[in-house]
Amino acid sequence: MLGGTRTGGRLACAVVLAALMPVAAAHAATVRVGHAPMRPVGARFAGGVPAAARMHITVALRPRDPAALAAYARAVSTPGSASYRSYLGPAQFARRFGATAGQVRAVRRSLRARGLTPGALSRGALSISVSASAGQLERAFAVSLRRMALPGRRTAIAASSAPAVPAAMAAAIQGVVGLDTTAAPHPLLERAPAPGGAAGARVALARPHVVTGGPQPCPAAAAAAPGQDAYTADQIASAYGFSGLYAARDHGAGVTVAVYELEPNDPSDIAAYQSCYGTHATVSYIPVDTGSGTGPGSGEAALDIENVIGLAPNVNILVYQGPNSNSGAPGSGPYDTFSAIINQDRARVVTVSWGQCETALGPTDAAAENSLFEQATVQGQSIVAASGDSGAEDCNTGGAVPNTQAVVDDPSSQPFVTGVGGTSLHSLGPRPTETVWNSGGTVLSGMLQPGATGGGISKLWPMPAAQLNSAAALNVRTAQAAGSACGRAGGFCREVPDVSADGDPASGYLIYWNGRGNVGGEPQGWQGIGGTSGAAPLWAALLALADGSRACSGTSIGYANPALYTAAGTAYAANFNDVTSGNNDFTGTNGGRYAAGPGYDPVSGLGTPYAASLAGALCASTIKLTNPGTQHATVHNPASLRLRATSAAGARLTFAASGLPPGLKVNSTTGRITGQPTRAGRYTVHASAHDPGSQTAGATFRWIVGAAPRIWRLSLSQTATGPELAFTVTAGRDAPDLQSLEIKVPRALQVAAGRGVSVTSTARTPARVRFSDHASRGTVLSVRVRKPTRSVRIALVAPSLRARGGHVAASTLPHSRQVVTVSVVDANAGRTQLTEKVAVTAR
Repeated sequence: MLGGTRTGGRLACAVVLAALMPVAAAHAATVRVGHAPMRPVGARFAGGVPAAARMHITVALRPRDPAALAAYARAVSTPGSASYRSYLGPAQFARRFGATAGQVRAVRRSLRARGLTPGALSRGALSISVSASAGQLERAFAVSLRRMALPGRRTAIAASSAPAVPAAMAAAIQGVVGLDTTAAPHPLLERAPAPGGAAGARVALARPHVVTGGPQPCPAAAAAAPGQDAYTADQIASAYGFSGLYAARDHGAGVTVAVYELEPNDPSDIAAYQSCYGTHATVSYIPVDTGSGTGPGSGEAALDIENVIGLAPNVNILVYQGPNSNSGAPGSGPYDTFSAIINQDRARVVTVSWGQCETALGPTDAAAENSLFEQATVQGQSIVAASGDSGAEDCNTGGAVPNTQAVVDDPSSQPFVTGVGGTSLHSLGPRPTETVWNSGGTVLSGMLQPGATGGGISKLWPMPAAQLNSAAALNVRTAQAAGSACGRAGGFCREVPDVSADGDPASGYLIYWNGRGNVGGEPQGWQGIGGTSGAAPLWAALLALADGSRACSGTSIGYANPALYTAAGTAYAANFNDVTSGNNDFTGTNGGRYAAGPGYDPVSGLGTPYAASLAGALCASTIKLTNPGTQHATVHNPASLRLRATSAAGARLTFAASGLPPGLKVNSTTGRITGQPTRAGRYTVHASAHDPGSQTAGATFRWIVGAAPRIWRLSLSQTATGPELAFTVTAGRDAPDLQSLEIKVPRALQVAAGRGVSVTSTARTPARVRFSDHASRGTVLSVRVRKPTRSVRIALVAPSLRARGGHVAASTLPHSRQVVTVSVVDANAGRTQLTEKVAVTAR
């Protein structure tokens, strides 16, 4: 149990905190950021942390405008928004929402002043890594670090208080992640202790494999499944309606899935699974910080990877492996692993099967995670996370002092994450028979069965817009989600999970693990594993198949909850299997909370998927508007741009654009932007395309309107050898460099035809200016500057320039006035024509 949750807990917490008071006084003019860490009841001191012990922490930076970031994350993922699916890359995110350059410099200076060496800034500008000794961290942040023994024979590092930072920097720092490791994520897999249940208990598991159009098991896997109380991939695909996607030749090609892991796995296990199913998915491993070690792990990583491959066989899989916070290199490994996935931005879909009790994590680290997940949403990444295996009582670790408080699991409770719960899959259907997974008190083959699906009401987060705006018939906004639980009086709290799938280890997933037998006392090879960590990669595979489908037209679904709740509110029965029986009160101490019912409930979410129909519904609102990139124009010159968009449903689209340079307008029917800009400057244009159903796609780009070029120092002289024309042309502010000029000489003069035309430059650096010259009929000379330049001076002299008819006409006598026209031509900005009169002089 967490300290502070009951009277005894508060007393225990107070005793622990008193014993951990820092030995060094806090720095002058400092404040403590974040919240003081809570200590689990039953924890005891196990000595100090050696001063030389190395730790890796992360300083989480506050977004420059948290409200604007949250608003854009909602808009970019909400059908009907003008910014819907107008995703940004990490660099764009950093410029718009990350910490400012000034804030980053100030935080770096502060860290150095306190004896620390700041590491890299994340691409999204939301965090700075720091590696240091425990002694350096204690002095820098005015905390004491102690080792603690926790229930379950786990050790951790405990900080005495929230870290102290300079008062001037407090507004820029969201928190320091990794100083306290008492709340460590754990894998959310479960094994049935007695494979091969009571006679007749799992008759459905004995059915032969199903021809789905997807991967088919080899004889060894098909034979092993019934005795392991497990389903093969084809049976799972059949139950949840994946066959329709396979029939459309959708196997996930071109889509990358990131698998979040805090443990290693044996690649030979994955190879054996692929060999059995005849798949060839590319699996790559990306270590984060010090990595996660070597060996086969606990089976969590194998379960995650193999479940994705079994359902989406052609995806590209990136396995990010970081150290857990209670590992041999304690610190910010769990946060850093998320940060690597999101800042590298290589995967469209992210599956997470590791979690921890929401209140044990605490609001400071949860807020730092939330900023990362907002970044992922803005970038168009979908994150699915298992909702936990301890039922409604997620903080209950099964120790000597049980914690029966109703609490949900992080990160599935995060507002911008899709939480995935677990069911018991009794029969495959078509249209499966399912109940809420809760093995509390269930005995099969004489052994108590483990676990129950996580779910309930968040104590940290208000109800996100996707739930708040859902159809009334779904029953999301009920009294049990009242805002008092999360400090939002008069409102509602976040409910978890959003969706679900098979999670019961007694109806588990057949995987291949520990094939080499490296883990003694554990099954070897084919075996059944359950837990909500089996359900999360199933949903990741579904989203990957949807992303790769023709219906989505290559556009990522991104944060899926708005589209999921919209699909449920529009055609619930076509897209979901409703789970209406059971609850997740695993300990039996919470009055049957939370119970399943029609529509949404905080135990099975919206239900389990009917994949083929749901994938189409997730993409039904897909409009793809191609971002045209930065545009250039010159003031008073014609400009034209065609906005190009497509609708997955083939609907007729209309267009709009705001922020256009003055003088330009968009045709709502054709999407063509035309006109002549009337004012130079840099403009941010928000373009959008709309269908009749109010679905929208947006794109944001810059339009730079340059000032007109200038012609000056113009002279026309009559020399002994003939006429000479000289002038300087300078590009306008914000206009492209000069590259193409057309010079129209006075009518009394002409440019010599043919080759050998001589043009010279008297610019300050004439050696850098070279010309490609083409004479035309008599009065026009085209000049192309091989290396674009801001300013150039050109002189045309004999024999390139000569009097018409071989003699100087009377109109070219000294002191007469002639018209000289110079056109500046640029492929991006159009043509600007400059006309000047000049007096003829004699030399």
